[in-house]
Amino acid sequence: MEFTVLGSGGNSPTPMPTCDCRVCEEAREKGIPYARRGNSLFVHDEKVLVDAPELVWESLNRESIRAVDYVFLTHFHADHTLGLRVLQPLGMEDVPVTDFVGDPPTLVVSETTSERAIEANEVFSHLTEVWSDVEVLDDGETRAFGDLSVTHLTADIHEDGDGAISGFLFEDGTATAFVSPDENRHFDLDRLPALDLWVKETGYFPETPAGEPLVTEEAAETTLAHEMTFEESLAQVRTVEPGRVVCTEIEELFRRSYDDYKRLERDHEDLNLEFAYDGMRIEL
Repeated sequence: MEFTVLGSGGNSPTPMPTCDCRVCEEAREKGIPYARRGNSLFVHDEKVLVDAPELVWESLNRESIRAVDYVFLTHFHADHTLGLRVLQPLGMEDVPVTDFVGDPPTLVVSETTSERAIEANEVFSHLTEVWSDVEVLDDGETRAFGDLSVTHLTADIHEDGDGAISGFLFEDGTATAFVSPDENRHFDLDRLPALDLWVKETGYFPETPAGEPLVTEEAAETTLAHEMTFEESLAQVRTVEPGRVVCTEIEELFRRSYDDYKRLERDHEDLNLEFAYDGMRIEL
């Protein structure tokens, strides 16, 4: 299997508009890999786009990706869905046009994501009805997409049984990869087989590399109570022991540069851990 990280950022891009911290200033000056767009991944084997953040059109162009047959959504959050207009150029017929719609891609979602991101939004509902063929996967369901076998595993956000988060287990007969780029806290790790690759959420850092606080105690106990820390993310990695780990959903808020993450990789060599960056290629 072959993957390209289209975007390694989180809810906020790096650099973030108006921010003059050292990480954003460096990203403006140097660009990729210091700059990060919204979280998105491309699986080359069957032309699968995982998640559609803003600017995903530009990311696909940057990587010279000429065709997308499937779009998988991991959950309903805006930073993973607001780029769904990419369905239009993907499905537009060649000139001379008759009704503009040619061969639209297949949009693969959970029932919860369909209800909360598509059916609940008039714009998305109209867009996907015209510009995609929607396939809804149940929790635990396995389907074949070309030569890839994909198993859909869900998790909760707030331990309330909503099953709002989707992880996708890709298998091609020789390698197994689990893609769960965000909201990993409540995945049942016992459901995972032996993994050659786990593309997973980084988790937030409560402090800068210099030890300065990034969040208050109040935020950690309220706003961020359901979020996973980087240390909790590492604990998941130690439990699963995948052959390779690529951490993504790297927020500007973490105030760490590309070089800081390279140092963290060296600190965790025993875990085969890497941090994603825009344009990163992964081969299994």
